[in-house]
Amino acid sequence: MTKASGLRRLGAGVAAVLMAVAGTVMSAAPASAATDLCVKMVLRHVGSNAILVPAGAANSQTCLIGSGLVANYKIVVLFQATMVKCYGGLRLASPYEDELVRDLDTDGSFGPRTQAALKAVQKSIGATVDGSYGPNTRDRMRFMDDRSRYCYAYRS
Repeated sequence: MTKASGLRRLGAGVAAVLMAVAGTVMSAAPASAATDLCVKMVLRHVGSNAILVPAGAANSQTCLIGSGLVANYKIVVLFQATMVKCYGGLRLASPYEDELVRDLDTDGSFGPRTQAALKAVQKSIGATVDGSYGPNTRDRMRFMDDRSRYCYAYRS
């Protein structure tokens, strides 16, 4: 091995390490601003009504639920029940368009049918149709009241 080729290898190795470090530093900023997962349901008062809304650990109602996101079983069950109650007449998104949201199993698993139900809800309410629950969906969605009788908009 010549001195020049050894220096090239060393230079390439240093460059790779610097790029990896820079990538870590660059990707650290968005992670600190990341939205929490939904871990509980909290009451939100809308006029004289109280609705159950997903929330993060610090009671923040800005949280995420979706496929591939580890979510609390109870939260997913209540979220599924909300879609069934408030949007039961909608047809699920493809490839389940022959099924209705009201037929969705409230099984606590955010699987493909739950994602298809959420996409149908998002399309219906004019939110971004991505199959993930977050602030954009929350602001347009209706939620069950604390007695599971009626549905009310998050924003009055």
